[in-house]
Order: sequence, then C-alpha cells, then structure tokens
Amino acid sequence: MFRSRTNTREKFLLGAMLRARYGKELRAEFRFCPGRRFRADWYIPSLNVLVEYEGIFAAKSRHTHLEGYSTDCEKYNLATVLGFRVLRYTARNYAQAQADLDELEQDLKVGGSV
Repeated sequence: MFRSRTNTREKFLLGAMLRARYGKELRAEFRFCPGRRFRADWYIPSLNVLVEYEGIFAAKSRHTHLEGYSTDCEKYNLATVLGFRVLRYTARNYAQAQADLDELEQDLKVGGSV
C-alpha cells in the first residue's frame, strides 16, 4: 500500500482528511521556495499553510539524526521567513490537524490575516 518506509497509516489518514476538506485546492509535495529543493508534504493556498508529517517513528528516519533534523529546522525557518504558516504532525498528534485548521479558519473569519 505504501511506497516509502517513512509513509505510515497516520500520514495516509492525515492526507485523506486534507484531501476531503480542501479538494483540488490542496497541493501535495509543494515546492515553496524557488531555487531550493525544499518541499512541504501539503500546501493549503487559501490559508497559506504548509502541513508536514514527521516520520520520526520510522526505523530509519532522517528526522532523528542531527543532519536531517537540522535541515528540517532550516526548511521550517525559511518557510516562516517567506510568510508561510507551518503545521507539523506525527503519528501521535495527526488527529489534532482537524481542530487546528478549524481554529485557524475561524481566526481568519474574525479578522486574522493570511
């Protein structure tokens, strides 16, 4: 079912929830910085939100090694500097995404800014 050792059931479920909620607007493997190879797992343009699933529970995860973790920090910092919101999830908290997005959308309706 999954092509990569870092893909998990939880990542699949998070992606399915995002696709059901945002449909064709949702962009997968989104390159958010021209000239850099950084990609976000998903991008929601109407909210200017990058959604990342951290595969830290995989047998060999780049997220648990110093070099991989440092590169991830660089990636998230760059996304923030460029004006994106970044939401990060793991197998333990991926179900929280729904509530986080509800809250963000509500904030934007009452005067928040994208």
